[in-house]
Amino acid sequence: MSFFLDAITKLPNKRLKARRIGEYLTREEAVAAAKQMIDDFLYREYRQSAGHGMTAERLLARYEGIAEVPYIWRKRQVSTNMPGFDHKEYAKRRCAEICADEPTK
Repeated sequence: MSFFLDAITKLPNKRLKARRIGEYLTREEAVAAAKQMIDDFLYREYRQSAGHGMTAERLLARYEGIAEVPYIWRKRQVSTNMPGFDHKEYAKRRCAEICADEPTK
């Protein structure tokens, strides 16, 4: 059975917008794609702040404020996010790793 990865965006009017990222044969492939989606956002935001003392807390706040959120589901589980992958926990850990060498301000 297929696993689907969607990206959910919060619009200014507080509505949600979804776009399909892909369909994967295994849960592991879908989680890997979700992690890549998060990493791409975090590295892009980090690079754009080069030289501006980006902290893990600021980077995580950017992710929580404007990033597309990965949502993994199976066809038989319509509108139910797959258990076992917490995008916020993953993003928090990656922010700490990415910003580890950044001086604090």
